[in-house]
Amino acid sequence: MATPTQAPTTVPQEPDPFFYDYATVQTVGMTLATILFLLGILIIISKKVKCRKADSSPTCKSCKSELPSSAPGGGGV
Repeated sequence: MATPTQAPTTVPQEPDPFFYDYATVQTVGMTLATILFLLGILIIISKKVKCRKADSSPTCKSCKSELPSSAPGGGGV
C-alpha cells in the first residue's frame, strides 16, 4: 500500500491485442459485402439465362428437368 509520500509505481502498459482500426474494418467489410452481393446476383442471373435458348440447343438438354414446359404433358407457356 502506498503512503502519501511515496510516488505510485506505474505498471508498463501492454498493447491491447484487440485494438482495431475501425475505419479499415468498415472498409474491408463493405468491400467484401459488395463483392458477395454482386456474385450472388451474377449466380442468380446465370441460372435464369442458362435455359432461355431453343429446346434443341445442347446447353438446355442438361436442364430440361428444371423447366416446367419440358415436363411430359406440356404445361409450358
